[in-house]
Amino acid sequence: MKKQLRIALLALAAALAAAFGSWFLASGGQVAEPLEPPLSVKPVTTHPVAPENDDAASKISDESAPTDPQAQAALEEKLAQAPEYQAFFSRMRTLYPADYNAAIKATLARGASTQDNGADLFLSEAMRQLRQTRGLLGAKAGQQALDQLFNANRKVLGQLAASDAALCVDFLNGAPADRFIAFTGANRALMAEQALAGLEAMDDGAHKKIDREAPATQDFDDLEKLLLSKGMEKPAIDLLLDGKTPDPPLTDAQACQNGLVYLDALQTLPDLQRLRLYALALEVMAHE
Repeated sequence: MKKQLRIALLALAAALAAAFGSWFLASGGQVAEPLEPPLSVKPVTTHPVAPENDDAASKISDESAPTDPQAQAALEEKLAQAPEYQAFFSRMRTLYPADYNAAIKATLARGASTQDNGADLFLSEAMRQLRQTRGLLGAKAGQQALDQLFNANRKVLGQLAASDAALCVDFLNGAPADRFIAFTGANRALMAEQALAGLEAMDDGAHKKIDREAPATQDFDDLEKLLLSKGMEKPAIDLLLDGKTPDPPLTDAQACQNGLVYLDALQTLPDLQRLRLYALALEVMAHE
């Protein structure tokens, strides 16, 4: 009998310009429709997640909004002080100049040119813009590009686990980008690696255009077996795969560690299974 499964796969965190968690629903290997309203999923702990302010996102698409030359110059000055981001933004300007310009406008609308973390906000808005306009391309990328992206996600989650378990849980619950700006600024090389991996996956998908089958029930069954073999307890697996909240709830440290085990298990699945799950995660993120 086919099971309805909820899976938390770390995908492009456009809001973070880094990895973030997003819950998505699969039924018999098919994405549930419609994707709106957003899927209602219990968080991995009782740790609350506030709704994200959509004002900045709405301004991204306002192509007609004028750009203040002085503010833009100030923002570019801040970007020059974050050399870790140079490769990403140079590549983005080359591949998708319209998205780059839209991200500048959105970042300036948030007053980033006068803030110390302006470069980090710019990275966040750039990845948000790319997710909205190019996210589906990443799902069509080849194996190397997808593996690099999710390997980068794993590194981000590992650093979160080591530094702040509560923030790690926010990450897994898909919390708003602003919660991670300080973390982004303190880990710029790591975030730049993930952002560039996401961008390269989009470019790779634009050229290879690989259409993969949706994950099958067997893919999820095999994943559950792997999680059991790695020592994850059944209540924690039920939370990840079926959305059932454990009683008692998991602590932040437990939930964060389970996220790491989960990504490690995904990485050990056979290529076809792993890539189907990765692609589905990116497809769902592109529709949010």
